[in-house]
Amino acid sequence: MPHRPLADALTDDAFAARLDRLAAPRRLAVAVSGGRDSMALVRLCASHARKTGADILTLTVDHGLRAEASGEAAKAKEWCRRAGLRHRTLRWDGAKPASGVQVAARGARYRLLIDAAQAEGAEALLTAHTMDDQAETVFMRLARGAGARGLAAMREESRVAAGAGAPLRLLRPMLSFSRKAVTEYLAGLEQAFVDDPSNEDDAFERVRVRSLLAALAEQDLLTAPALSDAARRLADADARLRSQEDALFGAAGGCFYGWGGASLDAWPASAPGAAALASRLVYAVGGAAHRPDEGAAADAMAQAASGGAATLAGVLIKSWRGRCWLFREPAALLGRAGVAPAAPERLDRPLLWDGRFILDPCAAAGLDAGPLGAGAQGFLDAGAGLFQGPPEALTTLPGVYRNGVLIDAPSLPFKRLTAVRAVCLTRERYDGGIVRFS
Repeated sequence: MPHRPLADALTDDAFAARLDRLAAPRRLAVAVSGGRDSMALVRLCASHARKTGADILTLTVDHGLRAEASGEAAKAKEWCRRAGLRHRTLRWDGAKPASGVQVAARGARYRLLIDAAQAEGAEALLTAHTMDDQAETVFMRLARGAGARGLAAMREESRVAAGAGAPLRLLRPMLSFSRKAVTEYLAGLEQAFVDDPSNEDDAFERVRVRSLLAALAEQDLLTAPALSDAARRLADADARLRSQEDALFGAAGGCFYGWGGASLDAWPASAPGAAALASRLVYAVGGAAHRPDEGAAADAMAQAASGGAATLAGVLIKSWRGRCWLFREPAALLGRAGVAPAAPERLDRPLLWDGRFILDPCAAAGLDAGPLGAGAQGFLDAGAGLFQGPPEALTTLPGVYRNGVLIDAPSLPFKRLTAVRAVCLTRERYDGGIVRFS
């Protein structure tokens, strides 16, 4: 008989064991929608708090996208308080986008949750993703032709940040428990929950996938435990592949620079892992929300390595002074036909600028951030050769402006404004250990 992974039984003790394995801190924040899975997480955390004295805050986000949302948030608040846990309701205020609202809502939800958790001193945020959520995610990514990293799907632990904020641990201690086990656990407690009607709307891909996986599981062809087990194995494979890519980058003389670019002695086009490395480098340098297609990234690197230049995902790749360079594409920030230049952004708080830098205004007020652009030449002259990258790369660095006048470039070590601190995120993005919701 073939090995068929089984889902774990959901009990207070089994959940506590997951928290112990994750070395969960004492102060926790819990994301609560009021739905089935999150209410199970609430009751499990309430039991954990009673036994250990853990300090737990429950958080519900009211997106304001459905008429029923505020009522559901009120129910979640009542249930959390009955369970003996503190609760806060967070609201997504302001205008909502005309398109891409689900993606925007997810980003807003995580920003609100992370900010609230950190404001209350929580050291980790817990979400109620289950084995079935994991299986659905793996299946959807498989349909899109994802590689090992994508098919590894959700991890039990990751790190997240709200914009320019400090990272926070994100824990998913229910990933080894099935939706069936969750339902049985709630039934035993007679705990009510909100049943979101969108879970039955086959206009959503996840709902269609859920129905398909249920049919496959009935025939014992493809089960949630098997898909979840595959995700764990692929996470291990992804870690090994990333180590191979890192070694390849080092062997090719790869360097990252504090101004946000990267370079290599030569592009190892035929080496195993080169395409994945190319994708990681473009993502690291460009500030985009997602990694580009590996094949497209490899083609762009090969074109530049042959003595030409290529652009991809907001990155310019070119040969210069015997090396292959990657840096932010100037036209993407400074404007071109059909693309407006990047607008100045007020520096009245820590700012995630262009997805590539954190700019922290330590003291001065009345400052704006924008690309150096034409003002870069003055810094090239002042630096007396200290800037070692292609000259046009300097135009894409963040400049600090007061009343429209360029006064400094905090990412350059030879010309620094002490009132603004710049942190380059290129290496962070390359490593991929933190997801920033901007």
